Amino acid sequence: MNEQFLQYIWKFRLLNPDLYTADGEELAILHPGIQNTDGGPDFFNARVRINQTVWAGNVELHTRSSDWIRHRHQFDPAYDNVILHVVYDNDQVIRKKQNMDMATLEVKNNFPASIEDRYREIMQNHLWIPCYNLLDGIAPAVMRLWAPALAAERLEAKSGFILSLLDEYSDWDEVLYILLASGFGFRINALPFELLARSVPLRIVRRNAGNPFRLEALFYGQSGLLAGYPRDKYLRSLQYEYGHQRAKSGLKPLKPGLWKRLRLHPSNFPDIRISQFVQCLVKCKAEPGFLLQNQDALMLEEFFRLRATDYWNTHYRFGKKAGRSEKKIGPEMARLLLINVLAPFLFSYGSARDISPMKMRAVELLECLEGENNHETRIWNSLGIRAGNALESQALIQLKRNYCDHRRCLECRIGLKILDKHNRP
Repeated sequence: MNEQFLQYIWKFRLLNPDLYTADGEELAILHPGIQNTDGGPDFFNARVRINQTVWAGNVELHTRSSDWIRHRHQFDPAYDNVILHVVYDNDQVIRKKQNMDMATLEVKNNFPASIEDRYREIMQNHLWIPCYNLLDGIAPAVMRLWAPALAAERLEAKSGFILSLLDEYSDWDEVLYILLASGFGFRINALPFELLARSVPLRIVRRNAGNPFRLEALFYGQSGLLAGYPRDKYLRSLQYEYGHQRAKSGLKPLKPGLWKRLRLHPSNFPDIRISQFVQCLVKCKAEPGFLLQNQDALMLEEFFRLRATDYWNTHYRFGKKAGRSEKKIGPEMARLLLINVLAPFLFSYGSARDISPMKMRAVELLECLEGENNHETRIWNSLGIRAGNALESQALIQLKRNYCDHRRCLECRIGLKILDKHNRP
């Protein structure tokens, strides 16, 4: 038993109709109140009738009545207007400041046992999601309505990191530049790419934006990847140019051990992604804000169909030749950059500047993009929940990682629907 389950029982009025307080007085729930997710009592503005008197005020819930004392509510004025203490186990008489007994409802044995049985079944399920074998066709209809709110939740969560970068740099262009770099790491190397961008300030990039070779030398040198490879002509020229630029700008390179290649397809190696990132900076002339001017999703997707320089057509790593193949970002990777970089940035910018159309543009961009095809979305698809676009795939990722993985079933619309289906008497 936990407070979250008690809140569910109370909020949806799943208690037996004949109720009595701990003092034996008749109790009727006229309105359970409005659930409070901040500090203070659990429900505001509830209305109950005790005997013939109607009370209006707040309701507090605990698994044990003694938790009132343990949480020191008796010293907190925020709890002075509590009209009813709802507990699972009434193990201690609680008195108000006026030395009057607190009106208390013990819910143990006051609701159908099947409700708790179903809840325990879900909580103890160790499958991919707690309700994996209980969906029964419920989820698709629920998700169609819930997806925009879940996707907005995910955008809001990503905004926290973006706004923290803004606090650090006070420059939206610098923030977008670092986000773009992180996006080219495609999760596995996102942090090393972020550190790489931080180590080469945007002002230095802009100063060299007209010289792609010099930019490559800067980024490869700063990445630490120019050391420890067999020397070839291209590598020697990059090392020479980087040595000059490093001395000129006082740069300090990263440690090469930061980069990950294990279980990555060679086309995703950081060596190649760095070249594609440099081409991105060259293409937008080191003005990341250029991307915000284009509102066409297909054109934005095409912008990111970037090719690495010719050297990488015959290499996956420095000094190690391979069969010839063009190292170009494909449509799926291009969409991921829009989904994970541009949409969250637009949403954060709109939130910080209080520009609602900018936030809506982030949502509309996700709606225009094809949904992601990854391990999570494929499992959802096998369960009958298919993402029709990127907004819906982001919603499914948010659902899995922030609800299912934390067993927040009583805050999940699908979970509530399942419980409601099985619990109604």
